[in-house]
Amino acid sequence: MRTTLHMPRQRKQLRQAVGRGMLTAVRVATLWMLLRNTPMRHTPSIPQGQDHCSLCGAVLIEGYYSIQDDPARYCRHCMATSPRCDNCGAPVGDRFWTLHDRRIQCERCHTTALYDATAAQQIYAQTVSDIVQQLGLALRVGVAFRLVDAPTLEHIRSTDSTNHAGERTLGLYHRHGSMRAIYMLYGLPKLTFRMVVAHEYAHAWQGETCPLLDDDELREGFAEWVAYQHLLFLGCTKAARRMLHSHHPYRPFLERVLAIEARQGMAGLIDSMLAIGRGAA
Repeated sequence: MRTTLHMPRQRKQLRQAVGRGMLTAVRVATLWMLLRNTPMRHTPSIPQGQDHCSLCGAVLIEGYYSIQDDPARYCRHCMATSPRCDNCGAPVGDRFWTLHDRRIQCERCHTTALYDATAAQQIYAQTVSDIVQQLGLALRVGVAFRLVDAPTLEHIRSTDSTNHAGERTLGLYHRHGSMRAIYMLYGLPKLTFRMVVAHEYAHAWQGETCPLLDDDELREGFAEWVAYQHLLFLGCTKAARRMLHSHHPYRPFLERVLAIEARQGMAGLIDSMLAIGRGAA
């Protein structure tokens, strides 16, 4: 069964945002995620009892493909011909969701996806509260929250001169004059949503407390570190470990910040960020 999900209220909010000029970016700090942020793994041998494709049921003769933390196995044909989930990259069968911005959602990701703005606002607020409790990264001035669709994020992203070909945006921190907001892509699974919020909130904290920070690697590495620490705070150790072994372009930046933490401790790392961001280091 193919289900199409419509969000007319959110589309109206987006049109209103454009009308208020909220989408003219002056400074954007964003989390760029690869189109397939969960890598597919090919296994040439067939484990006993797992000899059929989870999607089409065909016998797995030439090995199988799988996603981390997902027991499903997929054949080469389904990997090559089936539509793929825009969140996890898994091939989908007859049962999937097409969102109004034409993203495809598999049944697994749909189970925890955040579509409702009110529910997303609550998870956003809880994530920020957890970060303040764990790391002490409080803001003096609040940051607005917006749940938007892919074209809106792409519109804001297009104002950035950096080349990010082949990548897409899941969230971004946006500042325009006195207005500051974190824009999040609707339909993300809950844990992915919290990771991206943590990353973008770190950029908001940097913008307020570290105005002179011009080291892009350090800025992005620290934002990844906040997301990493948030996963540990939630008890999601597997997801945290995946960050350390991913092919994401920010992984080396995260490793750099983790090395600083190893030498100076968590409080020392944050103090160093403040000193560099205020021109005192």
